[in-house]
Amino acid sequence: MSDTLALRAIHQLGRTYRALMAGFEASIGYSVPRWRILLSLFHEGEMSQKQMAQQLRLDPGALTRHIKAIECEGLIARNNDSADNRLTNVVLTESGRKRVQQTLPRRAAFFESAFGNLSEEQAEELIVVLRSLESRMQGDCSELPVDAQLTDVLQAGPLPRATDEREEH
Repeated sequence: MSDTLALRAIHQLGRTYRALMAGFEASIGYSVPRWRILLSLFHEGEMSQKQMAQQLRLDPGALTRHIKAIECEGLIARNNDSADNRLTNVVLTESGRKRVQQTLPRRAAFFESAFGNLSEEQAEELIVVLRSLESRMQGDCSELPVDAQLTDVLQAGPLPRATDEREEH
C-alpha cells in the first residue's frame, strides 16, 4: 500500500472515529467511556474501581475522573470495600439503574441509525478489517500479510458474535 493511500485511510479512520464518538454522545447523552461505566455496573453490579479499570481497559486516573462526574449526577455511589479497605467499590444507584434502562432504547436506535444500512456481511467484513488493524497496531500480527489474513477469515464465513465487553457501547 502506498504511503498516500495509508495516510488517507488513517485520516478517514480518525474522522469516522470522531464522528462515531460525537454521534453516540449526542444521541444518548453520555460519552462512550461514561456509558461503558454505567452499562458495566448495570450488568455486573457492584465492583471495585480496580476491577472496573481492568475490565473496561481504562486508565485508573481517567476512570476516577469519570466516576466522580457520574457520582455528582447521583447515578452511582462509591464506598470502601468491606473486605479490603484499600479498594473503592462503585455501584449504580436506583436513579442510575433507571437512567440506564431509559437510555438503552436510544443506544439501540443510534446503532440502527449508524449501521442499519450495512448488510450483515458488510458489518462482518468491517469487523475483520478493524480487528486486523488493531492487531497490527498492537504488534500482535502474525507473519502473514494483511491480504492473506483477510482472505483466510473471509473464506471461513461469518464470524461468531463477539461477547467482548468493548463491543457493548
